[in-house]
Amino acid sequence: KKVVNERSPKHRTKAADKAERADAAKVEEDRDDEGEEDQEDEEFKLLSAAWELLGNEEKRRQFDSIDYFNDNMPTSYRDRPDDPDRFYRIFGAVFSRQSKFSTVRPVPQLGDADTPVEEVQRFYQFWGNFKSWRDFTLLAEYDTSEAGDREERRWMVRMNKNEVDRLKRHEMKRLFALVELAQENDPRLLKAKAQRAAEKERIKAEKEAALAAERKAKEDIEKAKKEASDKEKAEAVMAKAVKDGEKATAKREKEKLRSALKKARKELKALGEVGAKLQGRAADLEVLASGLPVDQIEALTAALGSAEADAGASIIDTALKNLLG
Repeated sequence: KKVVNERSPKHRTKAADKAERADAAKVEEDRDDEGEEDQEDEEFKLLSAAWELLGNEEKRRQFDSIDYFNDNMPTSYRDRPDDPDRFYRIFGAVFSRQSKFSTVRPVPQLGDADTPVEEVQRFYQFWGNFKSWRDFTLLAEYDTSEAGDREERRWMVRMNKNEVDRLKRHEMKRLFALVELAQENDPRLLKAKAQRAAEKERIKAEKEAALAAERKAKEDIEKAKKEASDKEKAEAVMAKAVKDGEKATAKREKEKLRSALKKARKELKALGEVGAKLQGRAADLEVLASGLPVDQIEALTAALGSAEADAGASIIDTALKNLLG
């Protein structure tokens, strides 16, 4: 007798097919119920985790720290004269995005071309000392819940901390590089720097002009002093020359007068020499020659030379009387 395989398609009855479809439908229904229960459990877990995340500020910040947003920061910048707002458009958006991580509120914004330079300086002072709450704990490599023992858990915590600190340092370095780049290219600071340089040059020029004027005034004073001194020296030399000339003239006149006096005395005394007509009055003539000035001696000599002896004696007596009183 030939054995019939009931599972062979050729030998299946309609009843068997119907029963099998019913069994398959029931199994599928049971599977769907289990799938729905598993899905509901998963959704509940996700909702619970979400509520836990929203309710825990530390975990919320950890999530926000790595949640997707435009975290790009420019590393170079080139100004375009035909686009004066380019700087504010590029850097303003970056600082605005990064401001959400600040622990200090309110956070100053970049502003625009009309922002006073004092506010701009305060802006860069704030960002140069930026305090960030950004936390990279969720990027740590090890899950401490999977540690086999306490020692391994401590090692994981240490490794995670090193990695998180490294990521935080890298992020702050990136942020401060952005601040430095913006500060170096900020049109307002560049304009203020140019104005300060121009003012410095103006003050320097004024100081140099003042010093030059002061030097010239001193030079003029010194020149005037030197001219006055030279003039005084010249006048002194001239006065000395005049004085010396006068002295020389006076000396010559004195010598001339001395010579004339000597000659006059000699001529007067010669009238009393031996053989002369007034030789008996030589002593009186000596007195008169010694006491009278040259002009009187010359006049007396002339008078005695033309007078007779008796008249000459009378003239001598009169001269002696006038001289001796």
